[in-house]
Amino acid sequence: MDLIRSLSSNTHAKVFFDEPMKKHTSYGVGGNASCFVEADTLYTLNEVVSFAKENKIPYKIIGNGTNVLVSENGYNGIVICTVKLNDVFFVRDEVHAMAGASLAKLIKFAKDHKLGGLEALSGIPATVGGAIVMNAGAFGHNISDRITTVETLSNGKIKKYYKEDCNFTYRGSRFLGKKEVVVSVNFLLKEGDREIIASGIKSFTELRNSIQPFGRSCGSVFKNPKPETAGRLIDKAGLKGYSIGGASVSLRHGNFITTTGNATANDVYELIKYVKKKVKDEFDIELKEEVEFIGEF
Repeated sequence: MDLIRSLSSNTHAKVFFDEPMKKHTSYGVGGNASCFVEADTLYTLNEVVSFAKENKIPYKIIGNGTNVLVSENGYNGIVICTVKLNDVFFVRDEVHAMAGASLAKLIKFAKDHKLGGLEALSGIPATVGGAIVMNAGAFGHNISDRITTVETLSNGKIKKYYKEDCNFTYRGSRFLGKKEVVVSVNFLLKEGDREIIASGIKSFTELRNSIQPFGRSCGSVFKNPKPETAGRLIDKAGLKGYSIGGASVSLRHGNFITTTGNATANDVYELIKYVKKKVKDEFDIELKEEVEFIGEF
């Protein structure tokens, strides 16, 4: 712990100790991180990542915390948050977005400049970096559809990948589970009419709101085991509304788990395990999580 506390004198970033992760995740559950860092420049991001690597301290990169479940035991390491790295601007004819920019900010920037192609992602509460790592998508569209290049921080240097080198798959990429940190992305969008683009954003947002629950969740918990969907399998298994503690399978959409104010990370984790077991028993299909587990469960 003394080693981790020495980080505050080795970086220009904001550093917090014993930070409650429930403040930084959409589920609103989980224990404390030994150290929580807000990286506001690439320089400070590199400082913290380098410090962690040099001292063999575990670290995790998060954005909005919308696709993670942090253990009730917390995280014995450094959590590095990128939401302050959120600029969006033009680089020649492409849109350049930093990893901490929200998809909402990116989509608004595109609309304001009469650029379309991202409307189907409206309402996904992710940051650009997290969305790229898991190749986020909705309604048959993925964020990878419009990218040209991805830049990462690797061993203190910026490394550029072209789209064909990113190994994008359904809810995956070459960056998933790796220690390379996505720092920025370039998008090539199509010119269009601002009102038509705005209408598309509105339509996809309304569609999302019509089928997905309100309140605390991490979005879709499981990947769809094509040609089936996780939500349909969970519904067929009679699990909608099933609860453990303060965590419940949503009545509106089976692939969402929502939490109440008295929920714990263990409630969510045990419910995820229960849903997986029931679906396996009923249909002999192994559901795989989209949500990332942080810490020991």
